[in-house]
Amino acid sequence: MAKNKYVSGDIRNLISSAIEKELKALPVTLAEIDDPIKRVELLTKLMPFVCPIVKPVSVNVARIETGEDKSLF
Repeated sequence: MAKNKYVSGDIRNLISSAIEKELKALPVTLAEIDDPIKRVELLTKLMPFVCPIVKPVSVNVARIETGEDKSLF
């Protein structure tokens, strides 16, 4: 049985370096996409990684969280 060439820390560092390199090249990569629809689709797929998900909140929940419900009753 052959030994693994890399340990998990090495693999993690290799992946991290590859991702960092791609992120630095992202503006150029996006500029190379001629079709605006494909560019928007790619950006839409990347958005969840940088933009928080907005959850709907009812007025009652917001009032309870801010303490406004006590002053109404």
